[in-house]
Amino acid sequence: METIVKGVSKVLQKNERKIGSEAPAISLTMLNGESKVIGMLATKVQVMITLPFHNSLSMELSNIIKTYQDQAFIYTISAQMLDQTTNPTCSSTDFEELAKKFGVYIDETLCAKAIFIINKDGQFVYKEITRDVEDAFDLEMFETKLDEAIHFKKKGHVHENWMGA
Repeated sequence: METIVKGVSKVLQKNERKIGSEAPAISLTMLNGESKVIGMLATKVQVMITLPFHNSLSMELSNIIKTYQDQAFIYTISAQMLDQTTNPTCSSTDFEELAKKFGVYIDETLCAKAIFIINKDGQFVYKEITRDVEDAFDLEMFETKLDEAIHFKKKGHVHENWMGA
C-alpha cells in the first residue's frame, strides 16, 4: 500500500489491516495527558482518524465527529497539533505506534490520511486511506458506515418451537 506526499509516492510501512480482521490494542497518550488503550473490544464503536498535517481536519469531518461523539469513541491522531480544536481526551499526537500497527506509517514525522472504524467486537468494519495525503475523505461513505456500525444489532439465538403443538 502506498500514498502520495507532495507528488512523491511513499510506501506505507508495517502492518496493513483488512476489513474483518482484529484491531490491535494500542496505548496512546491523549492531549490532556491521559493514557488510553484503544483498539480491541469496547463498549462503543471506535473510530481512528489519522491526519498527516496540522490543517488536515476539515470542517465537514469535524462536524461528523461532533455529531457522533456521544455514540462512538472517535479519536483523531496526528503527527502535528491540529489547527482546529478537538476534544483533548480523544486527540493525540502520539501517532507512531498506531500508524505502524494500522499500516499508515510514512516516517517519524508523518502518517497517511486514513479512517478506520472498529466495531464493538474489536474488528475492522471500514477503512479508507486516501491516495494522496492532500485528498479529501469520502465523508458520505464514512458517515454511512459509521451509522451502520453504531446501529448494528447482533443476531442472537432464536428458539424455534420445533416440537410442534
